[in-house]
Amino acid sequence: MTFTIAPAPLQYSHTIGNLALTGRGFSNPYDITVVGGRLLYVLSRSNANQAPQGAVRVTICTVDEEYVGTMCGYGEDDGGLVWPTAITSDSEGNIYIADEHRHDVQVFNREHDFVRKFGTYGSGTSDMDRPSGLAADSNDNIFVVDHMNNRIQKRRPDGEVVLTWGSFGDGAGQFNLPWGISTDKDDNVYVADWRNDRIQKFTNDGKYISTIGSSGSGLGQLNRPANMGVDDRGYVYVADWGNERVQVFSDLGHPVTTLIGDAEMSKWGAEFLSANQDLVEGRKLVDLTPEKRFKGPIAVEFDSEGHVIIVDSCCHRLQVYERTAE
Repeated sequence: MTFTIAPAPLQYSHTIGNLALTGRGFSNPYDITVVGGRLLYVLSRSNANQAPQGAVRVTICTVDEEYVGTMCGYGEDDGGLVWPTAITSDSEGNIYIADEHRHDVQVFNREHDFVRKFGTYGSGTSDMDRPSGLAADSNDNIFVVDHMNNRIQKRRPDGEVVLTWGSFGDGAGQFNLPWGISTDKDDNVYVADWRNDRIQKFTNDGKYISTIGSSGSGLGQLNRPANMGVDDRGYVYVADWGNERVQVFSDLGHPVTTLIGDAEMSKWGAEFLSANQDLVEGRKLVDLTPEKRFKGPIAVEFDSEGHVIIVDSCCHRLQVYERTAE
């Protein structure tokens, strides 16, 4: 369902995914990156009980629901994941994954081989304390949300720190447990300032520009925003996690559209259910409207065809929308 105060730029398309502890599917997906314009790399965090069973992984698929495979898995050795929080990719197709248990970012090549890592636990310039967000700019600089240190690190692809900015607080350029991060086509940087209930926009070198949102549940207000994506027209899509919705803002920060979820059964889910006819018949007897809604929307990404892909974490799925208006 979409609520709009301007010409609606979005139309629901379809849903991808279902709960699966291994292979095709997701388990509490936390983030997504698009490689080569079409391959979706979906990072599943899962939970403490299911993670060692293989539920922590990256599932690779297309927006057309073609399952390609998986990479990574549970483990504390290099190449393994424990509490992964974020994933991004660079122009060469390298994959970067942040892990708040390891307090580092691991880098994998196009063949999914572990290449290197950067970050160690602490508060020094190159240290991290539970990194939670990753984004790349057009020059393949990597931006890391250093969650507990309330700052942003800008690093070169090899991990060298270029600069850091931020401190604890609620003033411009300060943070209170920031979580997600994104860049736009001009390489500006957007940070989901989680506990301050706002999105802050910065230049590529960390100079404060503007703020979107304030605390609350009304139009244009935010409640623990987890992440955001910025499309090529400048619209900012905010995963308003605490309000169970995605709000779309103009490039000037004005609210344009609110999404609360439209999910239908995914192809993968339908194939799973087809093996149990009793479940199929039982679903016909209940109101499935609540099943359409977001539960823990946590990230937003775009593919080369203009699809808007929303990570619906607690429902173990992606909801896909199409942009229909300029």
